[in-house]
Amino acid sequence: MKREDLIKLGVAEDVVDKIMAAHGKDIEDHKSKLATAQTELDGLKTQLKDAGEAIEGFKKLDIDGVKKSADEWKAKAEQAEKDAQAQIQTLKFEHALDGALAGAKAKNAKAVKALLQADALKLNEADGSILGLKEQLEKIKSEADYLFENDTPTPKVVAGGNSTTVTTDAFTAALRKGAGLPEGK
Repeated sequence: MKREDLIKLGVAEDVVDKIMAAHGKDIEDHKSKLATAQTELDGLKTQLKDAGEAIEGFKKLDIDGVKKSADEWKAKAEQAEKDAQAQIQTLKFEHALDGALAGAKAKNAKAVKALLQADALKLNEADGSILGLKEQLEKIKSEADYLFENDTPTPKVVAGGNSTTVTTDAFTAALRKGAGLPEGK
């Protein structure tokens, strides 16, 4: 709609101004809506293009391979956790065994460990003691007591005192005189 068309129809100039102002508002409103719709359309086109590229990328993926790889990594993680737990248990057992051997006054813990039947020993998680160790240590002590410190105290060696003669000077003088020796000091 143009201003000239309204004037040709016989509409008064001030009414034409009002009509054109209202019509301008409508046009600006429609332009704004069109610009918004165009922006949304451009965004959707970009998203559609990106989605198409992603789909093409997914087509190139080996889904079974990805699943297999995920399962392998899961199994590796579980195995690593089991290995870590086993190592922790071994360290706890070794620490408890070393402490028990020190308490039993073993001179050489490594030598005593070599004589132990490790498969018959078990760590008691509740108090940290080793089950079956006492019996084995008693047997080893009876067979090889030299591997353990003895409970009997070592005898004390007394050093000698001053060595003075028991004989008196008068007695020594009489002996020398009887033997025909000169008197000495």
